[in-house]
Amino acid sequence: MYYSKLRSKARASLKGNWLIAVGLFVVSLLLFGAPDFILNPDEYDFSWKDVVIVALSILLMPISLGLIWAWVDLSRGKKIGFGHLLEPYKTMFGKSILVSLLQSILLFLWFLLLVIPGIIKSFSYMMTYYILRDEPELSPLQAITKSRKMMDGHKGEAFVLGLSFIGWILLGIVTIGIGFLWIAPYMSVTYAHFYNTIRAEHEEKSTF
Repeated sequence: MYYSKLRSKARASLKGNWLIAVGLFVVSLLLFGAPDFILNPDEYDFSWKDVVIVALSILLMPISLGLIWAWVDLSRGKKIGFGHLLEPYKTMFGKSILVSLLQSILLFLWFLLLVIPGIIKSFSYMMTYYILRDEPELSPLQAITKSRKMMDGHKGEAFVLGLSFIGWILLGIVTIGIGFLWIAPYMSVTYAHFYNTIRAEHEEKSTF
């Protein structure tokens, strides 16, 4: 089965790397939640704290790319480390923020139309960060456009791949979220293998 093969590849990639994979996921979660936790904004009154939280959240956006890049590298048999989270700050700080903001704005506009088109477009754009790992020279819009083209005919597969983890997701819920420390990296590396597969297919088509 196609999906079971992807999950099997993910487990092989994670073998001997579970500790660093979980560590990367936990650190990224802590960093993303730090501004809100430290500043502890008022629940009902808008204040300077909310402005600072938004600003810090934007500055932390490159970490999302770094985490995706770690999963891609791991899926290709490369070593990963916490330096992956900082890599976008060194190589494409401005671009990583722009691509994150642009993608968020586009998805927001699609969701304003209807929920279903928004969900479909979220799958269309989901390979954007992955693509920038292999083609850092692309502009934010070019990367998003390439993701849309690459996902043409594969959005349903990506959706079903997510559904194949429903049992694991339920396990994560039952364990009060603790299980997600392992489930999230497992799913993420599986999607990295999915990216490798459809990228190879896309490149093969492009040669004809």
